[in-house]
Amino acid sequence: MVHALEPVDSRRPVTTPRPEQDPETPARAQAPSGPDMLLWLHRGLTLAAVMGLIVNTRGFWNAHVLSRPWLALVITVAYLVMLVAAVAALSAPRHRELGRVDIGVLITAIVIKIVAAWNGIAGLKKLTVDEGMLMDAAARGLAKGRNPYTSEWPKIDPGLPTQLMDGRTVFDFGYPPLGVEIGAVVQRIFPSLVGIVLVAWLAMLATVLIVFFAAPKPLRPIATLGVLGLGTFTAYADNAYPSVIALPFLCLALWGWSRIGREGKLGWFGLVRAAALGAACSIHQLGWFLALFLVVGLVVLRLPELGLGRTFNLMLRYGGTALSVFFVSSLPFLIKSPHAWLTGVFEPLLQHAVPHGQGLVGITHYVIGGSGALDLYGWATQLLLLALLVAFAFHLRTIGPAIAVLPWMIFMVSTRSQDGYWLLTMPLWLVALVTTTRADFAEAYRIPLPKADKARAAVTAALFLPAAACFVIAAATPQPLDFKVGTPIAAGQSIESLTVEVTNSSGDPVTPFFSVATGPTISEFWKVSAGPKTLAAGETATYTLLPDAKTFKIPPVEPAILRAVSDSPQTLSSIRLTD
Repeated sequence: MVHALEPVDSRRPVTTPRPEQDPETPARAQAPSGPDMLLWLHRGLTLAAVMGLIVNTRGFWNAHVLSRPWLALVITVAYLVMLVAAVAALSAPRHRELGRVDIGVLITAIVIKIVAAWNGIAGLKKLTVDEGMLMDAAARGLAKGRNPYTSEWPKIDPGLPTQLMDGRTVFDFGYPPLGVEIGAVVQRIFPSLVGIVLVAWLAMLATVLIVFFAAPKPLRPIATLGVLGLGTFTAYADNAYPSVIALPFLCLALWGWSRIGREGKLGWFGLVRAAALGAACSIHQLGWFLALFLVVGLVVLRLPELGLGRTFNLMLRYGGTALSVFFVSSLPFLIKSPHAWLTGVFEPLLQHAVPHGQGLVGITHYVIGGSGALDLYGWATQLLLLALLVAFAFHLRTIGPAIAVLPWMIFMVSTRSQDGYWLLTMPLWLVALVTTTRADFAEAYRIPLPKADKARAAVTAALFLPAAACFVIAAATPQPLDFKVGTPIAAGQSIESLTVEVTNSSGDPVTPFFSVATGPTISEFWKVSAGPKTLAAGETATYTLLPDAKTFKIPPVEPAILRAVSDSPQTLSSIRLTD
């Protein structure tokens, strides 16, 4: 049947007919746009924070369900809260409701971590790393009136402390004092608890609160997820790493740092951040590297507005405040034992520790097995730091927000390049993300460089060539010692001694210290019962090596590697005993 055309009503909207859809094909979801997109992303971050809380939570429940079931019940309630929070996150119609969910998720995360912290704080779980053991011993000693810089603790597990290239083992305290000063006060107040572990956990919880409230509301869930939800920092807090104690102060120092000193006024905003930087530098040496970048960045930022003289005066006030906090915290030790204090504070930077870590030194340590020029890794680290500082000044308008990452890149080429140096600074990445923008650096002083992009890139790349050259030479220099093992070795076998013929094929005398490594770290050194202390260039000698225990068992599966290190020059030589 043919119908007559109806007249068009101008008041009715004209719609375009849609093509018919196959009923078997589901409709494709359309991503929202504009304000709806922001709400959608906020929901996603809130859900991610809830999901992150699941990590390791069952382990905390398992740890308490039989001995302290009431704590396990707290975890059960937390699971329920997480489920309710997930429903609320998916259903919330506005940012206001999502903001309340975010606060609830943060509180739940804090409760879960308090339950997780119980065993460590109560002393029911032992410290398992030398950093925490030394921090605990120093805090307890200080609480009893002992000077941590004139004390040693050789009774801690000899397989854990840092070994040095000269055959010594680090059993002393090698950090600035503020962390153990706080720990000693807490230890005096709560003598039945492990004070330094409590301080570390409080510092971690303070860090998440700082990041959470520094962030705009839609971004607040990343604080819960990044600091508490992924479980990254739980073991570090349990083991009282000094860098964890420094974290909240580092976060405060970095919070909105690009606004410090505007119009030449330091004000309370700048004073608080300078004092926080001083406190962070008084707890762990990582703060020293961030301080260098903050000073360079603030000078380049303030120069166009203030000129050279006023910028210099501003930096005197900023740096003077930070240094005052640093020296006030160290004043008792600086007066009583200045040499011991100075040696302890700078020890990690000067001690020549054996190679270890996930950085590029692994090429020498784990792939090639040795190098006759490990000193050049140290030079590469210093040159890379200088190159990064200059590049940061040259390109502040572009890479200003990356200040939270750049200082730690130097550890990629250092002999001690553990990933903890990067992991423990990740909350700073979040602070930089939520408190600075590219626009904050738009008016920074532009250091004259060639206008052509290729020329500017070439100048920047040239800054890194000295560090790259040092690294290449260090990695390419062959190990100085060659080995011929005289003792028959078999997987799973126990040996009482190891006889090895050693030839110094380098042009320098080498004083070797030997260790049989069965993991990624060089642990205890073996005693030399026969063989010369120093092997001259070109000399061959036979060494008899004895383990600390009566016998040493070669692992049945993992490889065993004989490693020899020397301090002057710094070298590493290796041979596999088993595959």
